[in-house]
Amino acid sequence: MTNMIHLVDGEKGGVGKSMLTRLLVEFNQKYDLLYTLIDGDFQNPDVQQRYPEHNAKVVALVEDEEKFFEMDIIFETAVNTPVLVNLPARVYGIINKWIDEANLTSPDFKEQSGVDICKWFICGGTTDSIEMFIDSFNYFEGELNHIFVRNFGVCKDWSHVQNHKEMNKLINNYRIPVVDLPALSARERKFIDTKRLSFSQAMKHSEFFLISQQRLHTFLENCFRLIEDVGLFNNAPSRVVQKEVMNQ
Repeated sequence: MTNMIHLVDGEKGGVGKSMLTRLLVEFNQKYDLLYTLIDGDFQNPDVQQRYPEHNAKVVALVEDEEKFFEMDIIFETAVNTPVLVNLPARVYGIINKWIDEANLTSPDFKEQSGVDICKWFICGGTTDSIEMFIDSFNYFEGELNHIFVRNFGVCKDWSHVQNHKEMNKLINNYRIPVVDLPALSARERKFIDTKRLSFSQAMKHSEFFLISQQRLHTFLENCFRLIEDVGLFNNAPSRVVQKEVMNQ
């Protein structure tokens, strides 16, 4: 069985990396899938702080020779369990260097280690963001799985992307999955972010009213369906099965 390293990327801040990472965590929790959360934003580990009970790790992704190999924790963890990684802004070159220097995309090494990598690349609709996705895909010459996530909470009109010839060519030729992440209504998003809650915590909060619960529930169900449709979690290991094996 192959364990996946799910890198949530997007280069710039404010495009929704934290939101998408939290959705992937909640998806894994809902379906009792085995995973480890790693927050790469060591200065503000927002995602890790919302899920402290799940032994989430914080890793420094910095261009520092002494700390560079801390990133190996991501891979070493993935040998035993799938990993969800929240990447901070401006680590595009650092994470690519880490993957490249160890040649983690090598088919032989994937088979030997049982570890594969994918990028959930979330885009806010800017030209820079689109070009960064194209550059990321071409950098690895198609050997690294990419999912293109269009965040409708940040950008509502994507006609400029639909007319982008190079982008369309990549998506069509390599069958890159495209996920249209819906917007969470402003009232619920503000409440959750102000109190720094996970989505599950918000659903149980005494000040989170029934109508807000319903809006969040609808949002989560829509997002979970989109994540499931990508198919990367179809063969993910189950926490329930893992517990049964450990108890034998």
